Amino acid sequence: MHDSSHLGSTQATRYLCAAAYLENGFAERVTRGVLDDELRATAPSYGIDITTVVRHCVRARRRRLARDVVLSLIATVVPLLLLALGFSLVDVAIRVAVLAWGTVFLASCLDRYEIVAAELLRDRFVPTAAPLASSPMEDLLEDLARRERSNVTVYSGFSPFVGCGSEVAGWSLVVNTRKGKEELYGSQQPMPVQVDELYQCTAERMKALGLPGLRIENRLFVNGRELRGMPWLLPDPERRPISWVDPDAVDHFQQLPSEQVRHYQMAQLVEWDGELVLSIFLRFCLTGGNLFCEASYFLLAPISERYHAIDDFNGAPDVRTVGNLLMSSIFLAPVRLVCAPFVILNWPLQMWACRQQRGTNRRLARQIPTFDHGATTTLRQQAMSPNYRHYFQMLDKEMYLKLVEQQIFDSLITYLDTKGIDTSDLKERQTTVLNNGVIVSGGSVNANNLAVGSRSHAGKAPQASK
Repeated sequence: MHDSSHLGSTQATRYLCAAAYLENGFAERVTRGVLDDELRATAPSYGIDITTVVRHCVRARRRRLARDVVLSLIATVVPLLLLALGFSLVDVAIRVAVLAWGTVFLASCLDRYEIVAAELLRDRFVPTAAPLASSPMEDLLEDLARRERSNVTVYSGFSPFVGCGSEVAGWSLVVNTRKGKEELYGSQQPMPVQVDELYQCTAERMKALGLPGLRIENRLFVNGRELRGMPWLLPDPERRPISWVDPDAVDHFQQLPSEQVRHYQMAQLVEWDGELVLSIFLRFCLTGGNLFCEASYFLLAPISERYHAIDDFNGAPDVRTVGNLLMSSIFLAPVRLVCAPFVILNWPLQMWACRQQRGTNRRLARQIPTFDHGATTTLRQQAMSPNYRHYFQMLDKEMYLKLVEQQIFDSLITYLDTKGIDTSDLKERQTTVLNNGVIVSGGSVNANNLAVGSRSHAGKAPQASK
């Protein structure tokens, strides 16, 4: 089960909370993308507490709406009052401009110092103090928190590992479980392999590393277009799919995977305060007398550089910063003043359009058997950078990947040895995989065997001729 409760204090969460107040349009995009779609599944936003981020987005959107209401009154009501009092058109224009500038400047100062500096600086961030919303919105946020605690990923598109970032490596191999281990007086008689025992052995070996940021869970992956006929996941086509199923159902597909429902054991490391998330997906499958083993590695790179601007903030007002806010408000005030009435008038229209779209989507979901209920991406994946921010992040990713990979192979070899199965070929493959490391240069994710994208595959780079 994915539990985001321990992720609320990560720096990645803090950066995205601050973006709600500092980046224009961010709060609106997040709230609409996460809360408004009633039919699509929600994939976990690994490395952040998405509920905390959305709470700040809801508050930021509410504050901007209040600012636009004030500006709308300044643009419409105030000129009429001033003209009625006998002011000239020039005097009216000057007073309206000053009021608009003062409103924009005050709103910017309040966002920066009352919220961002007071609550979201590195030493002041308390995720449990995230702002509360109105009762209907609180219900949506509680539902979002429940959906984050999931063991099923309903995905859209090609790759099932939505929200996990870019695929950086992977391997697969087949072990002949009918071939006994060679001994001095002949070969042993192999014993039957149990997939659940193999998963358990692998999990125990990885846990033995003692990495505090490591967690291991079992997940099911289903394409969002193939849910019809699965009432245990989609009891109502006009609602979101179920994100949590009984562990017995997970165990069933662990033993008997189907074409539509796949089980994976996920080992995930969340490091660097949520800015580096390495996910390793393992699958073992018995086919006849062969054991198929598959591993895919995905990386969520650090939060994009623009979200780190909050780290340069001064907690107290200073002349330079206030002066910059004054100057920027002078240029922004006319634009905000003109746009505010249209924003306010458009607000009920947007709500009406949203309700209409929901009705249309529900009708399509009811009528179309292949309606896509899958998640397309996550906020954390959208916010990631293509580059590492620190040299040591690059090295730590390599270290953790090799540590976990070593345990996977060791547990696999150890388990098969206890079953009397020949592992000589597996040991050779282990050496090849572990020695074929990813080489990263310049802070970007590059490699001889790097594959990024849902349809990419890894291959060895050609050697330069001498």
